Amino acid sequence: MKTLLVPVDLSDASKPVVEKAAELAEQLSARVILLHIVEPVATYVPVGATMDVIAAAPPLVEATESLSAPDARLKALADQLEAAGIKVEAVTLIGLAVDDILEQAAKYHADYIILGSHGHGALYHLFSGSVVTGILKRTRCPTIIVPSRSET
Repeated sequence: MKTLLVPVDLSDASKPVVEKAAELAEQLSARVILLHIVEPVATYVPVGATMDVIAAAPPLVEATESLSAPDARLKALADQLEAAGIKVEAVTLIGLAVDDILEQAAKYHADYIILGSHGHGALYHLFSGSVVTGILKRTRCPTIIVPSRSET
């Protein structure tokens, strides 16, 4: 059975990603791993630091308690897929998006990663980076990018 890893940020851009994942899962008779990663808030970042030197701290107790809202939203997406007859598992983690997506892809032996793209411009990516870019640079798994905006 094929495995589709589907990281979602639970924004409006998640809907087309989940729809495409459902379509592919039906065509490939695949299971879907829905993944949501809550990134920790940095309390101190050294001057000149990059994401390479910032490591995720262990989650605090109140941080794990605050996962109940994203868990519920992710479960609602999983329920929609299950209602369509698709085998699905929902996973919520605290960590760094790119690193954890790649770790989960290896853990679940993902055949494909299906990601959404918000379509932000170059200036945005210059300052904040892009999960899609990070995944594409480091993954060994075929990756499908679903644009959040439809062409009109």
